[in-house]
Order: sequence, then structure tokens, then C-alpha cells
Amino acid sequence: MRLCTLLIILLSALMTFAQPSPSNDTTMPDLEHFSPDQVDKSLDPCNDFYQYACSKWIKANPIPPDQAGWGTFNKLAIWNIAAIHNTLQQVAQPSSPRSTADQKAGDHYAACMDEAAINKAGLTPLKQDLDRITVLKENSQLPELVAHLQQIVRPANLNFIEAQYQGFLFGIYNGPDFDDASMNIGVLDQSGMNMPSREFYLNDDEKSKQIREKYRTHVAAMLVLSGESRQQAEVDAAAVLSMETALAKAAMDIVVRRDPKNLNHKLTAKQLQALTPSFNWPRYFAAMHTPVAPQYLVTAPDFFRGVEKLVASEPVDHWRAYLRYTLLHLSASSLSQPFVEESFNFYGRTLSGAKEIQPRWRRCSIFADTDLGDAVGQAYVARYFPPAGKEKMLQLVKSLKGALGREIDAADWMSAETKKKAQIKLAAQVDKIAYPNHWQDYSTLEIKRDNYLGNVQRASRFEIERRIGEIGKPVDRYRWGMTPPTVNAYEDPQTNTINFPAGILQPPFFDPNLPDAANYGAIGAVIGHETIHGYDDQGRKFDAAGNLKDWWTASDSTAYEQRDACISDEYTQEVPEAG
Repeated sequence: MRLCTLLIILLSALMTFAQPSPSNDTTMPDLEHFSPDQVDKSLDPCNDFYQYACSKWIKANPIPPDQAGWGTFNKLAIWNIAAIHNTLQQVAQPSSPRSTADQKAGDHYAACMDEAAINKAGLTPLKQDLDRITVLKENSQLPELVAHLQQIVRPANLNFIEAQYQGFLFGIYNGPDFDDASMNIGVLDQSGMNMPSREFYLNDDEKSKQIREKYRTHVAAMLVLSGESRQQAEVDAAAVLSMETALAKAAMDIVVRRDPKNLNHKLTAKQLQALTPSFNWPRYFAAMHTPVAPQYLVTAPDFFRGVEKLVASEPVDHWRAYLRYTLLHLSASSLSQPFVEESFNFYGRTLSGAKEIQPRWRRCSIFADTDLGDAVGQAYVARYFPPAGKEKMLQLVKSLKGALGREIDAADWMSAETKKKAQIKLAAQVDKIAYPNHWQDYSTLEIKRDNYLGNVQRASRFEIERRIGEIGKPVDRYRWGMTPPTVNAYEDPQTNTINFPAGILQPPFFDPNLPDAANYGAIGAVIGHETIHGYDDQGRKFDAAGNLKDWWTASDSTAYEQRDACISDEYTQEVPEAG
């Protein structure tokens, strides 16, 4: 969800104050509620609307030390994590009657909370996988090894891959075909950079240089924790940074990635092999159990040319260092305390600005939701989202989409032809509210109370296999990309859906007991925000069926771009008084 700052500002201003609970307090914090009294009436809104709307809220809500930022989204997220924790504590009791889903979620949480056992085990649970990296003898063995490693770490959340897929070397997943959105195609995407995006490696300002030096120090520290000597770790950390910088140089810029036309590169297996001749794709696909496909969507061919250079020329000991660190980094949250602390020191403190790590009960609740979202979600909605809320939300969505339809008809700059197609697209949009109609079946997934890293790896493999297994099959427009407790929402142009998890359908964003006006001002802004994504600079390039197809007349496209440029120019100019 690309939520604008203005929406957060306006919603933050009109809530009653509820002080955040201490992070080690597992009780449910108070929910905030709508109140127009929270504006500062001593200030002139015409002089500084931001201070008028937000100053009282900001003074009453300092950023907690375990948070990188703070707003109404964050506060509701903390409430939802506490709600998840309550449900998990209950289903974690083996003596209580538990469904299969409850058993999976409860045992996952119990294993995560057994910090003593995790610390005692140290690096032992990861040893077999580290040994597979250690015995890598030549780069020609990379396809099978990369495939194995990709299956045992949490797959990236596909809602948050604007810059890159987070994982080993490159990403693989299923997605709607740009040219036929009714069918899934195998997607190969840029990845492999363990900092958030290519800019962290390439920007030349002093702060970026400092971050890179701290990153190199962090990589070395993780390698030392894994058993390397300090001297060897320093050498390997330099190699890791060098390889990731090479990947960054080859990667597509995030602004270029924003235009879907720049991602639509289909290659046959033969063309893919010609693009990266040093990487044996048939062996990789066999190890991943990828269905045979006539074509693959290669989002960034230049990135894979960069991968080819590394596979063809980088010494095998550098590859071992890169894969070893990446495995440690992506597994750190499931390992013993020294790895957790070192990972947080760089990613939490240095990159995000948090002063303290969140308490373990919160982290374990989040991880259970990440790995077993539908199992956790079933228990969450049963306790915290009554069915009446779903019906009320559907009424709000229907009303706001009706208003958008009238706005489209009233637009004096659009032709009748484009208006007609816009209305067809709006009518075809699917409204997904709160939770799925059908829950994921986890019956074949093994979850143990005494094997946390194993649980994470098995859950990761389960999800990877699900994604890859859908390649070449029809797209399910009703599959969710967020878990029910998530405080967020999103619009998907390729399935033409808007999606509002139950997690955001709580006060202060949604309260079925308040008048419609309050809900229109809160969740209504989110509904409008997501719906209009279907017609923004990205969404407008997809038709009613989700295909990447230009359905605008040439004159209407020009008129749209002129209005787009007006807004862009307004918000990219320098404001001297802002400093």
C-alpha cells in the first residue's frame, strides 16, 4: 500500500490519546477513537494546518524506543500484535482443544518463545545448510545450491518488492502475465542485495559511505559469530560488499521499475540460457521443482547480465562468503541471541533508527503471522472482527465507488470512449474485505514445538512450493497478498482488486458503532486511496481484466499526463521556508 503522508497526518489528528504500553507489557493497549476535540484550537489552521491538526497528538505520542517511527498505523499494529499474542497464547497450550490450524500456529509460537532452547542450540540447526555452502567447489554447482537456499528462507512479501525481491541472488515467484492476467507466469526478478535497494550501494554522499562501512563491519561480525576468524571475516566481508555492489550496478532503478512496461520481458528457456550461459537453468528449475513453461517473465534482463558476469568471473571463495552471509542474515531472527542482536544492531539501529529491539513475544507473534497467516488469521478474526463489520465495510466501499463513478462521468477532460472503459474497469473491480473466503490448508506442513528454525524453513518451503506450483495455472483473483491481522491495504492492478485486511478495520480507522461521517473520514480515505490506484500513473495502464493494455485515447492520455505533471511539479519544487 502506497499510503500518502497527508492521509496519515489527517487521521492522526482526530484520535483520542492512548499512551503506548511499555514494550514488555503483554496486555492489550487501548484503541484510539475518533475525536474532533484533538485539534489544537489555539492555532490558526490557515497559518499552519499541520500544527493545528497534529501538534497535540505528536506531543502526547513520543516515538517508543523500539519503533523507528510512530503514527496511528503503528499504534494499531501494536494493538493487533497484542491481539495475535492473546490468540497464540491460548492455542499454544497443548492441553486445550485445538484445530489443525490452531496446533500449527500455537506450536510455531511456542517454539519461537523457547529462547533458552534456541540459545542452547546456537548455530547447530543451521550447520547442515552452512556445510552445503562450505563444500561448494566451483561456480557450476551454483544452480542447485541457490535453489536449496531459496527454499529455506522466508520468501519475500510480494507487496513490498518495489526496489527488489529480498533473497538469494535473484527472486522467483508466480504472477499474472502482463499480457494475459488470467494466467500465472513464472517471474524471475532482481534480488541479492542485502541492503534495501541499489541506492545504498551506489550513492556517493557521506552518509551512504558511512552506512556501507557499517554494513561491511556488520557482515564481518556475523561471519565471526558463525565461526570464521576475524582476519578471514574481514576479507570475506569486503568480497560480499563488492559482489552486492556489482548486483546493484546491474539492477534496474526503482523509478524505472515503476513503469510496468519496463518489466515486461518474456524469454523462452533457450533465450534465458543465452542471457546467462554460465548458470545452468534446467538444473536450477529441476531443483526448484518448477513446472516446464514456454516463457518466463524476466523483469530486468540487464540485472541477469550482471549475474552472468559474477557467475563467470567471481572466485568460488567469494561466492561461499556471499551465500554464507546471506543465509545468516535471512535466518538471524530464528537463531541464538548473538545473531539476533548483531542483526538488529545494523538493520534496526543503523538503517531504521530504532533504539531497542521489540520484545520477543511481539517478534514471535509477528513471525507466526508471517509464516502461517491464514492459521493465525482464523483465530484473530474469530475473536476480533465480527461478521457485521464486513457487511458495513462493503456498504462503505460500494458508496465510495459510486461516487468515483459519478466523478468519472463528470470529468470534462475525458472523452466518452475513455469514460466508458473506465466505468467498465470500476465495475469489474473485486472488493476483498477482512479475510479470505477460503483458508489455506496447512495440514501437510509439519510444525514442531521444539524446532523453531526447522519450522521456519518448512513453512518457507511450503509457501515457495505453493507459489511455484501455480506457474502456468489460472490466476486466483480471490487469493490474498496480506494476512488478516495486517494494518494495511492494497490495490492490485493485475487482478483488479482492492483489499482491506481485518487488521486495519479497527478503530480509529473503522468503527461500525460510529456515524457514517466518521468512517468516511477515516477508512473512507483509505478506500478512496486504494480505489484510485487503479487510475494512477501505474494503474491506468491496466485494463478491466488486469492486462497491461492502453485503453485511453491519445488525447485523453495527453490530458492525463498534463494533469499528472502539474501535481508532480507542485510537490517537487523547493520550499525555501521548509529549510
